[in-house]
Amino acid sequence: MLFIVKTLDKENSSALREELREAHLAYLKLFEAATYFDGPFLTDDGTRELGSFKILDMPDKAAVEQHEADEPFITGGLQYGTTIHRYEAQIPYTFRDCPRKRGNIQFLVLAYDKPGQGELREELNASHRAYRESIHNSCITYGQFLTDDRDQPLGTLTILDAVDIEAAQVLWENDPFVQGGLFETTEFYRWRFGRIFDQFGA
Repeated sequence: MLFIVKTLDKENSSALREELREAHLAYLKLFEAATYFDGPFLTDDGTRELGSFKILDMPDKAAVEQHEADEPFITGGLQYGTTIHRYEAQIPYTFRDCPRKRGNIQFLVLAYDKPGQGELREELNASHRAYRESIHNSCITYGQFLTDDRDQPLGTLTILDAVDIEAAQVLWENDPFVQGGLFETTEFYRWRFGRIFDQFGA
Protein backbone atom coordinates (compact mmCIF):
# COMPACT_ATOMS: atom_id res chain seq x y z
CA MET A 1 0.00 0.00 0.00
CA LEU A 2 1.24 3.47 -0.80
CA PHE A 3 1.18 6.28 1.73
CA ILE A 4 2.21 9.92 1.59
CA VAL A 5 3.87 11.33 4.72
CA LYS A 6 4.50 14.98 5.53
CA THR A 7 6.34 16.26 8.61
CA LEU A 8 7.24 19.81 9.67
CA ASP A 9 10.56 21.12 10.97
CA LYS A 10 10.44 23.22 14.10
CA GLU A 11 11.29 26.87 13.56
CA ASN A 12 14.94 27.92 13.68
CA SER A 13 16.07 24.30 13.68
CA SER A 14 18.61 24.24 10.83
CA ALA A 15 21.49 23.45 13.22
CA LEU A 16 19.57 20.54 14.74
CA ARG A 17 18.78 19.18 11.27
CA GLU A 18 22.49 19.16 10.46
CA GLU A 19 23.29 17.46 13.77
CA LEU A 20 20.76 14.67 13.07
CA ARG A 21 21.38 14.32 9.33
CA GLU A 22 23.77 11.35 9.37
CA ALA A 23 21.50 9.30 11.64
CA HIS A 24 18.53 10.29 9.49
CA LEU A 25 20.25 9.18 6.27
CA ALA A 26 21.37 5.89 7.81
CA TYR A 27 17.79 5.23 8.90
CA LEU A 28 16.37 6.02 5.46
CA LYS A 29 18.87 3.66 3.85
CA LEU A 30 17.29 0.78 5.78
CA PHE A 31 13.98 1.50 4.01
CA GLU A 32 15.27 2.22 0.50
CA ALA A 33 13.31 -0.67 -1.03
CA ALA A 34 10.06 0.65 0.48
CA THR A 35 10.63 4.25 -0.59
CA TYR A 36 9.13 5.69 -3.76
CA PHE A 37 10.22 9.27 -3.03
CA ASP A 38 11.79 11.10 -0.11
CA GLY A 39 13.18 14.57 0.42
CA PRO A 40 12.72 17.95 2.09
CA PHE A 41 10.34 20.69 1.04
CA LEU A 42 11.87 24.13 1.13
CA THR A 43 11.44 27.88 1.07
CA ASP A 44 10.83 29.23 -2.44
CA ASP A 45 14.48 30.22 -2.82
CA GLY A 46 15.63 26.74 -1.76
CA THR A 47 17.82 27.97 1.08
CA ARG A 48 16.01 26.44 4.05
CA GLU A 49 14.22 23.16 4.76
CA LEU A 50 10.67 23.44 6.10
CA GLY A 51 9.99 19.73 6.59
CA SER A 52 10.05 16.35 4.88
CA PHE A 53 7.80 14.63 2.38
CA LYS A 54 7.91 10.99 1.35
CA ILE A 55 5.94 8.29 -0.41
CA LEU A 56 6.27 4.85 1.17
CA ASP A 57 5.10 1.37 0.19
CA MET A 58 4.20 -0.36 3.46
CA PRO A 59 1.71 -3.01 4.63
CA ASP A 60 -0.59 -0.63 6.50
CA LYS A 61 -0.84 2.74 8.22
CA ALA A 62 0.38 1.30 11.51
CA ALA A 63 3.66 0.34 9.85
CA VAL A 64 4.05 3.88 8.52
CA GLU A 65 3.30 5.33 11.94
CA GLN A 66 5.98 3.12 13.49
CA HIS A 67 8.43 4.08 10.74
CA GLU A 68 7.88 7.73 11.54
CA ALA A 69 8.01 7.23 15.32
CA ASP A 70 11.51 5.74 14.94
CA GLU A 71 12.78 8.37 12.49
CA PRO A 72 15.80 10.23 13.97
CA PHE A 73 14.39 13.58 12.88
CA ILE A 74 11.36 12.78 15.08
CA THR A 75 13.13 11.14 18.01
CA GLY A 76 15.76 13.91 17.97
CA GLY A 77 13.12 16.60 18.35
CA LEU A 78 13.47 18.25 14.93
CA GLN A 79 10.11 17.40 13.41
CA TYR A 80 6.45 17.32 14.45
CA GLY A 81 2.96 17.41 12.96
CA THR A 82 3.13 14.20 10.94
CA THR A 83 0.27 13.63 8.49
CA ILE A 84 -0.23 10.30 6.72
CA HIS A 85 -2.66 9.54 3.89
CA ARG A 86 -3.32 6.58 1.62
CA TYR A 87 -2.13 7.32 -1.92
CA GLU A 88 -3.06 6.05 -5.38
CA ALA A 89 -0.35 6.91 -7.90
CA GLN A 90 -1.57 7.59 -11.43
CA ILE A 91 1.89 6.94 -12.86
CA PRO A 92 4.22 4.13 -11.70
CA TYR A 93 7.43 6.11 -11.14
CA THR A 94 9.79 6.02 -8.20
CA PHE A 95 12.94 8.07 -7.59
CA ARG A 96 14.81 5.45 -9.63
CA ASP A 97 13.06 6.00 -12.96
CA CYS A 98 10.97 9.19 -12.88
CA PRO A 99 11.27 11.73 -15.73
CA ARG A 100 13.58 14.53 -14.81
CA LYS A 101 15.88 17.01 -16.53
CA ARG A 102 19.30 17.71 -15.11
CA GLY A 103 19.33 21.26 -13.73
CA ASN A 104 15.56 21.47 -13.24
CA ILE A 105 13.89 22.19 -9.90
CA GLN A 106 11.14 20.11 -8.29
CA PHE A 107 7.94 21.44 -6.73
CA LEU A 108 5.54 19.65 -4.39
CA VAL A 109 1.83 20.45 -4.61
CA LEU A 110 -0.74 19.15 -2.14
CA ALA A 111 -4.24 20.26 -3.12
CA TYR A 112 -7.24 19.47 -0.93
CA ASP A 113 -10.68 18.99 -2.46
CA LYS A 114 -13.59 21.16 -1.44
CA PRO A 115 -15.96 19.08 0.74
CA GLY A 116 -18.64 17.17 -1.12
CA GLN A 117 -17.09 17.61 -4.57
CA GLY A 118 -16.84 13.94 -5.58
CA GLU A 119 -19.11 14.47 -8.59
CA LEU A 120 -17.07 17.44 -9.78
CA ARG A 121 -13.87 15.40 -9.50
CA GLU A 122 -15.44 12.66 -11.62
CA GLU A 123 -16.71 15.21 -14.13
CA LEU A 124 -13.25 16.75 -14.56
CA ASN A 125 -11.26 13.52 -14.36
CA ALA A 126 -11.03 12.71 -18.08
CA SER A 127 -9.76 16.16 -19.02
CA HIS A 128 -7.43 16.14 -16.01
CA ARG A 129 -5.86 12.85 -17.08
CA ALA A 130 -5.53 14.02 -20.69
CA TYR A 131 -3.76 17.16 -19.50
CA ARG A 132 -1.42 15.18 -17.25
CA GLU A 133 -0.54 12.92 -20.15
CA SER A 134 0.34 15.99 -22.22
CA ILE A 135 2.84 17.13 -19.55
CA HIS A 136 4.03 13.69 -18.44
CA ASN A 137 7.70 14.61 -18.93
CA SER A 138 7.26 17.28 -16.25
CA CYS A 139 5.52 15.05 -13.70
CA ILE A 140 7.72 13.25 -11.18
CA THR A 141 4.58 11.70 -9.73
CA TYR A 142 0.91 12.50 -9.29
CA GLY A 143 -2.23 10.86 -7.99
CA GLN A 144 -4.96 11.17 -5.40
CA PHE A 145 -4.71 10.78 -1.66
CA LEU A 146 -7.63 9.27 0.18
CA THR A 147 -9.41 8.61 3.44
CA ASP A 148 -8.00 5.69 5.43
CA ASP A 149 -10.72 3.37 4.17
CA ARG A 150 -10.04 4.50 0.56
CA ASP A 151 -13.70 5.47 0.35
CA GLN A 152 -13.24 9.12 -0.65
CA PRO A 153 -10.52 11.19 -2.33
CA LEU A 154 -9.18 13.94 -0.10
CA GLY A 155 -7.08 15.68 -2.73
CA THR A 156 -4.37 15.49 -5.35
CA LEU A 157 -0.62 15.16 -4.96
CA THR A 158 1.78 16.36 -7.66
CA ILE A 159 5.56 16.67 -7.83
CA LEU A 160 6.56 18.77 -10.84
CA ASP A 161 9.93 19.10 -12.58
CA ALA A 162 10.43 22.58 -14.06
CA VAL A 163 13.04 25.20 -14.87
CA ASP A 164 11.75 27.59 -12.20
CA ILE A 165 8.80 28.30 -9.93
CA GLU A 166 6.97 30.37 -12.57
CA ALA A 167 7.04 27.48 -15.04
CA ALA A 168 5.84 25.06 -12.36
CA GLN A 169 2.97 27.36 -11.40
CA VAL A 170 1.83 27.54 -15.04
CA LEU A 171 1.89 23.74 -15.30
CA TRP A 172 -0.20 23.50 -12.15
CA GLU A 173 -2.66 26.28 -12.93
CA ASN A 174 -3.50 24.84 -16.36
CA ASP A 175 -4.73 21.59 -14.82
CA PRO A 176 -8.50 21.15 -15.35
CA PHE A 177 -8.89 20.26 -11.66
CA VAL A 178 -7.56 23.72 -10.81
CA GLN A 179 -9.45 25.60 -13.50
CA GLY A 180 -12.64 23.72 -12.65
CA GLY A 181 -12.55 24.86 -9.02
CA LEU A 182 -12.12 21.45 -7.38
CA PHE A 183 -9.70 22.49 -4.65
CA GLU A 184 -10.36 24.31 -1.40
CA THR A 185 -6.72 24.79 -0.34
CA THR A 186 -3.38 24.26 -2.05
CA GLU A 187 0.11 23.90 -0.59
CA PHE A 188 2.84 24.70 -3.15
CA TYR A 189 6.46 24.11 -2.09
CA ARG A 190 9.86 23.87 -3.63
CA TRP A 191 11.09 20.30 -3.05
CA ARG A 192 14.20 18.29 -3.71
CA PHE A 193 15.22 14.65 -3.76
CA GLY A 194 16.85 13.42 -0.57
CA ARG A 195 20.54 12.57 -0.74
CA ILE A 196 19.94 8.82 -0.87
CA PHE A 197 17.13 9.06 -3.41
CA ASP A 198 18.64 11.36 -6.03
CA GLN A 199 19.31 9.61 -9.35
CA PHE A 200 21.73 12.39 -10.32
CA GLY A 201 23.63 12.21 -7.03
CA ALA A 202 23.40 14.47 -3.99
